Amino acid sequence: MKLLFCSRVEDADVLKGMLAEEGIACEVTDYENPLPGAEFYPKVWVAEADFAAAAAVLSKFRNPSQAKLGPWTCSACGEALEGQFMSCWKCGAVRDVVA
Repeated sequence: MKLLFCSRVEDADVLKGMLAEEGIACEVTDYENPLPGAEFYPKVWVAEADFAAAAAVLSKFRNPSQAKLGPWTCSACGEALEGQFMSCWKCGAVRDVVA
């Protein structure tokens, strides 16, 4: 396994969902670590063979589309969300349409 990303729980969850949509398996470690500080943030690991594809997904995560998106409704749970959110705060599902 190779380290792809280390950040807050919220960011790790979104990236994990984006990777899953692309069919890339990952493992998140230190997910429930009670200690504060960046060195204890969750870490997202992927297989060496999937690293290049996962890095492309990470790039999309770090540089989201600059298009102004309007409010949306989560297709998974029905929660109403503001346009700036790319994933549902309630269930974690990634926004369906990014256009």
